[in-house]
Amino acid sequence: MAVYLKSLGALVAVLGILMGFGFMRRALGDEAYERAAKIRERNPGNVLFESEYRMAEARRVFLVYSAASCFLTAVIGGSLLWGVGALHTKLDRKRLAPPSVP
Repeated sequence: MAVYLKSLGALVAVLGILMGFGFMRRALGDEAYERAAKIRERNPGNVLFESEYRMAEARRVFLVYSAASCFLTAVIGGSLLWGVGALHTKLDRKRLAPPSVP
């Protein structure tokens, strides 16, 4: 059980980091946001361009928050599962140890 929990913790950590980098890459390379920001800057007060910018901004905020939550899930979830696996290792060693004779 300990090996299973430790490997699951490592898998959660690796997948969380990879997904976090994927979301971060998409947030940094969001061309629709950059285009909407430039158009909004050129046409202040235009409701159509303002709403397009707000939609692109919401998408970018979603991507940034998703990246942050993936990194946090990787750190917290991976370390939690790894710690529980380490506790199982200690319990197994204690259970298998010969009884001490006084």
